[in-house]
Amino acid sequence: MKRLLSISANNKADVIFITGHIDSTDRECINEAIKTIIINPKELSKILAISIKKIERNLEQITSYRTVCGIRNKTLIITLPGKDDVCIAAITDTLINTLHLIRNEDDENEETESVDFSNNNVSEQYNNANNRHMEWTPLISLNDALLLINEIPKAGIINNTESVKISDAYGKILFENVYSKYNMPSFRSSKKHGYAVLVSDGKGMRQVLNNNNTFPPISLQCGTCVWVKSGAPVPNEATAVVEEKYTKRIISHLNNDKVYIEVMNKPQHGENINPIGYNIMKGKLILKQYTRIGPEEMGVLAASGYKEVVVAQQLSIGVLSIGNNLEEPGKPLNPGYIYDISRIIIISLLKDNHFSSSDFGIVNNTTLSIQKNIEEALDKVDILVTLGCANDKDLLKKILLEYFDANIYFGNINIKPGKSTTLATCKFKNKIKYFLCLSRNPVTAFIVAQVFVLPFLKKISCVKYAETPIPVPVYVKNPFILHHRPRLACTHLKWSENNVAMACSMGNLFKDKLCNIIGSNALLLLPKSENKEKAISDNEKIPGLLINQPGIFNVKME
Repeated sequence: MKRLLSISANNKADVIFITGHIDSTDRECINEAIKTIIINPKELSKILAISIKKIERNLEQITSYRTVCGIRNKTLIITLPGKDDVCIAAITDTLINTLHLIRNEDDENEETESVDFSNNNVSEQYNNANNRHMEWTPLISLNDALLLINEIPKAGIINNTESVKISDAYGKILFENVYSKYNMPSFRSSKKHGYAVLVSDGKGMRQVLNNNNTFPPISLQCGTCVWVKSGAPVPNEATAVVEEKYTKRIISHLNNDKVYIEVMNKPQHGENINPIGYNIMKGKLILKQYTRIGPEEMGVLAASGYKEVVVAQQLSIGVLSIGNNLEEPGKPLNPGYIYDISRIIIISLLKDNHFSSSDFGIVNNTTLSIQKNIEEALDKVDILVTLGCANDKDLLKKILLEYFDANIYFGNINIKPGKSTTLATCKFKNKIKYFLCLSRNPVTAFIVAQVFVLPFLKKISCVKYAETPIPVPVYVKNPFILHHRPRLACTHLKWSENNVAMACSMGNLFKDKLCNIIGSNALLLLPKSENKEKAISDNEKIPGLLINQPGIFNVKME
């Protein structure tokens, strides 16, 4: 215990783990001893106390032993009740957030309310303006946020499948590899309009047989040929097709119906003949698993003889707006109310990218309402996109932590707009659920959806795309004003004769407004600047991202 006090007194460590094989009696003694030296949870800030309690709950779920977690000075102390690697893995995400909270706590004591964990309730007084609030989720870069999107668990979300008719397969995602059932074509075919001949006859005169478009085509003998069209089957005996321009029609002096031609050039073996299965060979892999079925894929499936295919069931996505002054578009507005534009934008954007979604409407900004509506949504969908109340000072993140025991992967990004964008997961009725929490501002929601929501959905649905494209180097024609955070700005790109992308201002030199996003086809990533008056110079080159493309930024943001 003296050693423990010494380490924490001198701030020699951010966190201390108590480990080892300890019997139950000694373990309880250690827990009681640690409780005597750590700060009483009632003296901590509410959000820090919740975070510490969550670490204890996570550890107790993987073992029958009781654990203790607390703070001594600025050091976090945790007793691990089981295998070290298993325990640490269970609390990694919460641990990072807790350490960040501890480091950002003021040295001076702050007035805090007691936390009653037995009631497991989030106090409405989070919104009390008299309480001092702080940003408690770590501030991370845009690059780091995008990397975290690729690291969260996605297994099982598209394991449900269904068999659909080819006519209903458009836009869906194949769940298994597809192999051709037939050769296409199933016969040798002609590459050109011309005459099917025997190479062994060489140059010279041939009698043209009447083919009558029968199948199989009429048999060839020495000195004969058959007229064939491009793509049509050729006789089994034919070894070449001679184009019409290399032949000459011979007028017969005999009074009969026979037609003759003269082959001017010596034909080559296999000339102008496609083999069986030239387009698609039987048994060949034609479409890979997780391919989204578009017009081209529809054609290949039909050509390969498929009536039905197995596809992944569509992602179940919900969209929920949070706010006390929101009204449905088209209804009369009460004083102080605004239309819920962001929800309409997100639902339409999802539909434009082949994702259907459920509209969960508007919920008031109160703990009970938010909690109840999230529960109802999670009963129906696996991915919930929320709009509004995403700031660290708002209710949503705290509700996700306390009521849904969520893991917050990020919630504070060094970008403008979209700083409070949040990605989280939770386990709801033994199934992983996903949260993407966006700002209520419609322009912010539109931009953030392009950078985070769409790439996340495409990644989680396992849609096969080409390699992530490199951001387009863009020359700006107007002096965009910079911000102290990296700024994402809508723009319209035009290409010069030298295939150089030029960014045009859309009236958004200082910030984006709703009308600015109309006609935009790219996002500019403007660098940060401590001088808010500084602007990007004319013809300066910066990275840009084409909107609605499968790629995402992969460049230095800081």
